[in-house]
Amino acid sequence: MIDILICGDPSDHTLTEALLPALAARGGVCFSGEEHVAEQGTVARYFVCESEVVPKISVPAGILLFKDHMCSQQPAGVPDGFFCVMDSGNRQAADVLRGSKAAVITCGTGSKDTLSIASLEPERAEVSLQRNLKTLGGTVLEPHDFSVLLSRPLAPGLILLVSAVLLLSDVSLGDGFKL
Repeated sequence: MIDILICGDPSDHTLTEALLPALAARGGVCFSGEEHVAEQGTVARYFVCESEVVPKISVPAGILLFKDHMCSQQPAGVPDGFFCVMDSGNRQAADVLRGSKAAVITCGTGSKDTLSIASLEPERAEVSLQRNLKTLGGTVLEPHDFSVLLSRPLAPGLILLVSAVLLLSDVSLGDGFKL
C-alpha cells in the first residue's frame, strides 16, 4: 500500500477532490480525513490521510503532499524515504521541510521545477517532467512530456500535483492519462 499524507488547510478540499478519483481509478483508495474515513475501489492500493499539519511520520516511505495554504509549523522530521510534493511558490511548505533530507518535487511554471505545464487547453494538458525522477518503486523516469486528458476543468497546480503523485507511485503513463 502506498501512503500519501496531504497537509494544509482543512477547509480546502480542491486537492483531495482531484486526487481521490485519480487514485480510485488506479487501484483503489482508503481515505482518512478530518471527520471521516472512506474507501473507494475493491482493494485499496493507496492510503490517503489528510491533516492540517505534518504529523509525526512513523512509516518509512510514502508521499507528503502539500496544499497551497497551511498553518505555521516548526520544521518536521520527514523520513528520507518520503517524497515531498509542493507548488514551487509554497514558502510555508519549504519552511516545514527546512533541514529535511527527503526528496522534494516542485510543481510550477519555472525551469527549475520538477513538473510544469507545457500547454493547457480546456480538455487537455501537456505536462513536462523536467528532470530525472526516481519513483517509490525505484524506477528512474527521464525527462519527457505527457498528456493529461481532463474530464473536468482543473487548475494547472492541481494537474501538476496529481500528476506528480501518479508518477511517483509508478502509474504507467503510456501516452498519458485521464484526470
